[in-house]
Amino acid sequence: MANDENPLLPLGGGDGNDGANGTGGPTGASSIIPINIEDEMRRSYLDYSMSVIIGRALPDVRDGLKPVHRRILYTLHEMGLQYNKKYTKCAKVVGQAMGVFHPHGDSAIYDTMVRLAQPFSLRYPMIDGQGNFGSVDGDPPAAMRYTECRMMRIASEMLADIDMETVDFMPNYDESTFEPTVLPARIPNLIVNGSNGIAVGMATNIPPHNLTEVVNATIEMINNPQAGLIEVLKHVQGPDFPTGGFLYGRGGVAQAYATGRGKFLIRAKVSTENLTKEKQAIIVSEIPYQVNKMKLIERIAELYHEKVIDDITDVRDESDRDGMRIVIELRRGAEAQIVLNQLYKHTQMQESFSMIFLAVVNGQPKELPLHVAIQHFIDHRVDVVRRRTAFLLRKAREREHILEGYKIALDNLDRVIRIIRGSGSRAEARENLRTWSLGTEIVINLDKDTTNLNIAPGMSYRQIDAVLELQLYRLTQLSIDELLKELAQVRENIAEYESILASEKKLRGVIVKELEEVKKQYGDERRTLIVDESAELQLEDLIADEQVAVTVSHSGYLKRTPISTYRQQRRGGTGRIGMKTREEDFVSQLIIDSTHAYLLCFTNTGRVFWLKVYEIPDVGAAGKGKAIASLLNLQPGETVRNILPVRNLEEEGKFVFFATQKGTVKKTPLKDFCNVMARGIIAIGIDADDELIGVRITDGSQVVFLATHEGMAIRFDENDVRSMGRPAYGVRGIDLGKNDYLVGLAVTPKERIANGNGGNTPSLILSVTSNGFGKRTDVDEYRLQTRGGKGVINVKTTARNGKVQSINLVDDTSELMVISQYGKIIRIDTKTVRAAGRSTQGVKLLNLEEDDKVAAAVVIPPEEAKADLEDGTLLQ
Repeated sequence: MANDENPLLPLGGGDGNDGANGTGGPTGASSIIPINIEDEMRRSYLDYSMSVIIGRALPDVRDGLKPVHRRILYTLHEMGLQYNKKYTKCAKVVGQAMGVFHPHGDSAIYDTMVRLAQPFSLRYPMIDGQGNFGSVDGDPPAAMRYTECRMMRIASEMLADIDMETVDFMPNYDESTFEPTVLPARIPNLIVNGSNGIAVGMATNIPPHNLTEVVNATIEMINNPQAGLIEVLKHVQGPDFPTGGFLYGRGGVAQAYATGRGKFLIRAKVSTENLTKEKQAIIVSEIPYQVNKMKLIERIAELYHEKVIDDITDVRDESDRDGMRIVIELRRGAEAQIVLNQLYKHTQMQESFSMIFLAVVNGQPKELPLHVAIQHFIDHRVDVVRRRTAFLLRKAREREHILEGYKIALDNLDRVIRIIRGSGSRAEARENLRTWSLGTEIVINLDKDTTNLNIAPGMSYRQIDAVLELQLYRLTQLSIDELLKELAQVRENIAEYESILASEKKLRGVIVKELEEVKKQYGDERRTLIVDESAELQLEDLIADEQVAVTVSHSGYLKRTPISTYRQQRRGGTGRIGMKTREEDFVSQLIIDSTHAYLLCFTNTGRVFWLKVYEIPDVGAAGKGKAIASLLNLQPGETVRNILPVRNLEEEGKFVFFATQKGTVKKTPLKDFCNVMARGIIAIGIDADDELIGVRITDGSQVVFLATHEGMAIRFDENDVRSMGRPAYGVRGIDLGKNDYLVGLAVTPKERIANGNGGNTPSLILSVTSNGFGKRTDVDEYRLQTRGGKGVINVKTTARNGKVQSINLVDDTSELMVISQYGKIIRIDTKTVRAAGRSTQGVKLLNLEEDDKVAAAVVIPPEEAKADLEDGTLLQ
């Protein structure tokens, strides 16, 4: 309870005097320092996050490596596992790295080693692995006791000159040895191999690049210090992934390089092969970066079994050691480009890559534009080459000093030999030579002869030690000549090193020369092809722009068919089969539009979905089509009520006008529907006992016509309905009678009212009843009323002609398609339908069986009817 009473006491209890009592605790209560917990949590969390950022998750901008990568490569270097040495068990390397440099789990170290050896993970692998190191199918690598490794040749470039004091070293975790804080790195590894990692509050995701391009850009910036991103992009086309593929959008890549953040698309490399005369296959030879091939194939199979993509008959993996080959067989007559578009949409054959160019710069994480990252690498190489040159200069001067000592000794060989022979020990010989070299007169008693050796050549102890260690064979004339030649070479090297250190231009020239060598040794061709925006092939470009009939059955099957498939017949004909349906199914909607049009699919519950006409399967006239649920994300009980064709969703001054079964109307700007999501959005608010029955495009100032099931109609100015947002419920359009409901919506131009019959084309309302009857009535016979009225009689409904099923706006050149619930369809000229007044029953349009009823009636655009007449497809 002590802790509850005083929260500042230690968690283990006590009174804070444990130290005074000899228990090893604090020496009295005065040693407890109160700290604000918020300050402590903030400071501790910042310390932790910076530790993760700097010491684990983010790469250094200079060598592009995280600490674990750097330690693994340095361990391989220390163990002498060069590219031309024998392989060593990975377990041995992991143990050495863990025990000396990286005190973390062996699995983390081995996983990093595996990735460094995978040619599908790194553009230029750093480790040469022998054994199972995983595959692009997601197969796990073998245990480290089974696999072997050594450095790749390119990895030696990362460690080149590390023993020449080119980089700083720091104590390892137990201070038993030292490890480099950064590698010399002759290649711009951060850009070439990329990196990814998640730190605390930040992440990095740098794509790999082509070494040749990056080196060329680096050389450009070295030779021209004023060069910026524009000059760099002349060399660097974009990311170059080890798995190849296509990268779409050069503009997006340039934006990413300019800011350090960006997003672009990667697509698989595909081709088509003709298996038979009418059957094709899609061949995938390259997939996007970091995509699991086996999971991709499984996903394609799922799409087939779930009926999302019906045109696939088989998918198999024919990959071998020569390359990747995924074969996707298509149904006979299937359009390969449409299937491919569906695969891009539903699978990882198309992936987006979000680039975050984040790296550690001078101990701090920073987002870097591409040219800034290259400049940091250049600065690092300048420092490395300068330190290496200074090291070589010091070593050369030391060697020169030794060689000069040799020369002095050889020039006075007899005297030196006499001094050495006359000395009693090495130490005495060392001192005698030193004394002699300083010019002091010494007398040595050699074989009872007194010899005066007095010369002042000025030899240092270092030179004397080298002379004393000189082997006898070096006293030959040949060796003397070699010594003098070496001395001349060393002095030449010293002059070269001094000139490099004295000239920034010459030092940068050394860096350029080394980069040229790296490019020549390791440079290769691009694997990922960059596609310009202007060159991007849109699926729409492959689809003919033609009018088609889109039909929807009551059970939710949808298809498109060229309207020329249906031949014109006389009024009262028997029609032809337009859609083969099951016995309990029937056609519920028909709409005519272009293959390039957008389709706004409005459901009975008031939601809207976005679709392209060419995405609807092209099926023969008698075909059943495809389930609409596979194209739209419909909710249980939700059905498509209207499909609205639109060519430009952002057109100003256009509105979408709604009418519901209960007589409610609403209009909303068309541009509010530009960003329709896959899951659909609310188009109109609808009560639970109501549903949407009609949608039209207007210019905001037209005349609205509403027709009811019981034969009533109302006509009012669209301006009576104010513009509302998508979720709004609308206002009353017509006052319905008991058991009556709305069946149709039409809009007519306002000029019709102002100019009488002086318009270009007269407007007629063609009403079709459930028993196959129809009539045309001039809109002028319906007086203009105020919104919300009861309306006037439209059709005199009886048991003979039935209730009103639909209405359409027509003129004397219009043609009509009428479809029955059992799929019977007829195409007729509307001028053959007798014009009649409002209170008439109409004439017979379609002969129906006793239990069949009209399901839909839709007008064909006049330009399409004209085209059919010209090519002879309309038969009398």
